[in-house]
Amino acid sequence: MTADGMQFLVSGKPVFKIDGQVVNSLGTGCFRMETMEDDTGLASLEAVFLNLDHPDEGKPVDFLYFDRRVIDFGKRIEVTFQVTDTPQTVFQGVVTAIGGEFPEAREPELIVHAEDAMAPIRMRRRTRVFDSSSDADILQQVANDAGLNPSVQLDGPSYVQHWQVNQSDLDVLRERVDALDGLMTLQDRDFHVEQRSAAADPPIRLTNYNELIRFSVSADLAQQRTKVRVHGWDVAGKQAIHEDADNDVARAAASTSGRTGPEILAAIWSHAAEDLHLEMPATSDEARAFAKGAMRRRARAFVRGRGIANGNPALRVGARVELVDIGAFFSGIYQLTAVRHCFDSSYGYRTHFEASRAALGDGS
Repeated sequence: MTADGMQFLVSGKPVFKIDGQVVNSLGTGCFRMETMEDDTGLASLEAVFLNLDHPDEGKPVDFLYFDRRVIDFGKRIEVTFQVTDTPQTVFQGVVTAIGGEFPEAREPELIVHAEDAMAPIRMRRRTRVFDSSSDADILQQVANDAGLNPSVQLDGPSYVQHWQVNQSDLDVLRERVDALDGLMTLQDRDFHVEQRSAAADPPIRLTNYNELIRFSVSADLAQQRTKVRVHGWDVAGKQAIHEDADNDVARAAASTSGRTGPEILAAIWSHAAEDLHLEMPATSDEARAFAKGAMRRRARAFVRGRGIANGNPALRVGARVELVDIGAFFSGIYQLTAVRHCFDSSYGYRTHFEASRAALGDGS
């Protein structure tokens, strides 16, 4: 142990808790595990365990986990890793699927699938109306109805009426967050919605050929636009609505200096605007919010990459990473949009991720 309390030796194996209790046999018998989360909500887990009991001599061979004492539908499951002196959780949810694998010349396996607290709210479709509600009001109400603890840092325009038509509550959450280009995350039952640029924690540094094992990245103009224009009709005012968002919005979405997609595109094709006519905004505020959200979504998707890093439970959706030693174009700060924490007997603990940003390095 170092003077500041850090341990020299850390565990690269997952630790499993079932209904709050550590089950050591699951950690010992796990030979493949993967947690999956992205910026659309609903994280999931797949874990594979050896399932053969080795009883005392004279007793019949049996299975470890087919008696419901440890693993059963609806039981809470939590996965943590310890790569510093403090264990960190990478998944919390409930068991939703149980399977078995009985391979040739190998011990039988137990396959467990679990989903987080978002799972139940995707199962029910309904139709209802939200009266005189902002996006924040809608997000708060839907999350409260689902038994979550909402913290919504986005507001958005206020709607006279907003309809949920044959949609699941999860679809509504995704729709309203996406309209404002927000980010929703879930920690146990605490539901957070914020601007994607609101992350205040220092970025996690990943150096090429060190913490960063592999990375591929592309800056692509295909989905970029020089401007987004939204059109509608103000019924009360009996007049047309026209609002737009341009590179100023894209620049504000950039976490670093450099060239944005709209800037580069404008130098090649100056009239590459997008016109949106189907959003049906009833006020200028609604149209302006639609335009800004659409522009930010496109801008953020300009530089996108996917990589593999040494296992790190701090790499979660919404976290920022600073990628180092990958060249002037692509080095810099990215925000994670999808993360998989993976463990297997061949590679140990690794974290796979997808990341994006709105600006390309200027190459100087």
